[in-house]
Amino acid sequence: MTGLYGAVMDQQPEWWTLERSAARAWPAAHTEERDGWLLRHTPSVPRRRINSALPLHGSSPSIEAVESYYRALGRAVTVQVSPSDTYTELDAELAARGYHRDAPTLILTAPASGFDDEGAAERVGDRARWPEVFAALDDRAATLEVILRIPEPVALFAATVGGETAGMGVFAVDGGYAGVFCMVTHPRHRRAGIASAVLAAGAAWAGGQGARRLYLQVEEDNPPARALYARAGFTVSHGYHYRVLPGM
Repeated sequence: MTGLYGAVMDQQPEWWTLERSAARAWPAAHTEERDGWLLRHTPSVPRRRINSALPLHGSSPSIEAVESYYRALGRAVTVQVSPSDTYTELDAELAARGYHRDAPTLILTAPASGFDDEGAAERVGDRARWPEVFAALDDRAATLEVILRIPEPVALFAATVGGETAGMGVFAVDGGYAGVFCMVTHPRHRRAGIASAVLAAGAAWAGGQGARRLYLQVEEDNPPARALYARAGFTVSHGYHYRVLPGM
């Protein structure tokens, strides 16, 4: 196979297509392919996905190499074991070396068509307005730094109720897929259909950009979110978790 950001094998599992798309749609500040890994490093943003190593499909990832890479940076050695049921041997070896398991997560997918547009969410077309939307719903300022690096086509959709930002979601299109990120509903507006409206508006836009399917990530221990996405037609593609070497 060739590189993550270039041409890839014609025959590849969907999970790898999704992981490859997600790596581009949620971009780390520094990435490189080496020793069987996609190595990601983002000094200013303490988020696992963009500070972890992802095994490259069809490769034999070297644990010694990934440890050397992150130790040289002074960072915890973090591996995204994805899919968890594919890399069972790697997972077992990491566990034996003292890596603890963290944040089991599901990747869900759904067709980009078929959502009921309730008309309650609109696209925030001016990126200069994105910080104010995030400030109302997401107190992690570093998240915005990542969002502003996402390559086009990307769109932020927000729902407003009584002049207050009630919910939002970011949609990033890569080929035939659209990643759904930063789905947030304000506590005062939960269970009012806000998330469904944001999903519907974003899906319609993504379909117009050529996306055939949506994907998103939800932690396994978040039953309300999983129920919401199941009602919206999302099904499980695969699961992953992180392995983190303590003491760094």
